[in-house]
Amino acid sequence: MRYFIFSTGGDWDSTTLFLNGDEFPASKLYIELITGRDEFGDLVRGGLGNGGQMSASILPQEDGSYEQAIFPGRIDLEFPTHKVTIENNSPMFAIEMTSVVLDGIDISGEITELQVNIDAIANEVSAFLTVYRPHVFASDEVVTFNLL
Repeated sequence: MRYFIFSTGGDWDSTTLFLNGDEFPASKLYIELITGRDEFGDLVRGGLGNGGQMSASILPQEDGSYEQAIFPGRIDLEFPTHKVTIENNSPMFAIEMTSVVLDGIDISGEITELQVNIDAIANEVSAFLTVYRPHVFASDEVVTFNLL
């Protein structure tokens, strides 16, 4: 199983990526997950249980390298204020088999969107996560966490 650990203090000098315990020099890390929507694109309860789309890849720094898939496997994303763990060990990468943990709490049934774009070549950095929390006696809640 591939196990990545991405860690950043918020600047390039504090940013590292490891694969199975060894440093993994990469030019780009990209993860995009969109789920928890109905046929009209409206947010619904259920998160990853509703299916969805996900792409996750890493571009090594080596000349002539091609993008590599992160999954099947696990990645820990350690940001200055939050930690996100994404795991999918399905050989066919079934989206329903993905789990997402935010700060130690499983949000697989609440997540609607996740995007991480760390691109050293273009000097672009962004990361956010959105969850949908339905309530019985109050208005439903949509919360976006700006990770970077």
